[in-house]
Amino acid sequence: MIRLLLLFSFPLFGAYVGNPASPALMNTGIFSSSYPIFKFTSGYIADYISNKRYEATHTDPDFDPDEAFRSFGLHSQLASFSLIFMERLELFGTAGGSKEHAKFNNDATMAEMSSALFEFHSSYHFSWSTGAKVILLQWGQTFFSADFTYFAIPSSPKSFFKFFNRMNLPIDLNKQEFYLREWQVSGGLSSRFWFITPYGGITYLYSKLHIDAGNDVRAISYTNEENIGFFYGLTLSLTGRFHLNFERRVRDEFAYAFSTTAVF
Repeated sequence: MIRLLLLFSFPLFGAYVGNPASPALMNTGIFSSSYPIFKFTSGYIADYISNKRYEATHTDPDFDPDEAFRSFGLHSQLASFSLIFMERLELFGTAGGSKEHAKFNNDATMAEMSSALFEFHSSYHFSWSTGAKVILLQWGQTFFSADFTYFAIPSSPKSFFKFFNRMNLPIDLNKQEFYLREWQVSGGLSSRFWFITPYGGITYLYSKLHIDAGNDVRAISYTNEENIGFFYGLTLSLTGRFHLNFERRVRDEFAYAFSTTAVF
C-alpha cells in the first residue's frame, strides 16, 4: 500500500506574486489624497495553478518516484487586503477558498493506471496567506522590489484521498486529509508607462505537502522538486484608485492569475 502512495510525485501549489512595485503604484486612494503616509487596499484574486511535481522526503526500496506522476492543481478565490506605508512598504494578507484537482497524465501507461486506483475528492475549503512587499531601489518610474509570502491550506474533511487495491475494494476506510504550507521570496523589476506597468522577476519557493496517515498507510510528506521560478505580468491603473492585474508564473509552477485592487 505504501508503494501505491509513493509512486507519484505531486505537483505544487504556489503563491500569487502580484506587481512587486504595487506600494508605489497605489499612490492615490478613494478617501486619501496623493502621497499620504499610509493607505488601505482591498481586492479579489482568482488564481489557477497546475502541473508541478513534488518529491517524497524519504526513500523506499519498493518504489521509484519517476515511474509515474499526476497532474494536480489548484483553483483559488481569495479576498485581499493590505496596508501601505510611505509608498515603499506594503503588508498584505489574503483569505478565501481553494479547490484541488487531480487527473492522470495523458501519456500514463496501463500499468501506471492499474497501480493507482484511488478516490480523490475536493471542494472549496479555507486557505490564506500573508506577507510583505518592499521597494528597494527606484530610477524614475522603474522599480526594483522584493516580496515575501507565506501561503497555507489547512487540512479539511472537504479534501482528501482514499487509496484502493487492484480489486477496487477499500483497504483504508479513513479519509487521508492533507495540508500544504509554503514560503516564497521574490525579486522583480517594474516600469510604469502612463497607466500600464509591466513587471517580471524570479522566485525561490519552498513548499511542503503532507498527507495524513490512514489505518494502513503511514503519513507521507513531499517537498517541491523545483525551487526556482519566474513570473511576469501587467498592471492597469484605472483612475489611480482602482487596479487590474494579470500574471503568469512558470518553471516551478505553471499558473496564471487575475486580481483587482481598490485603494482607500
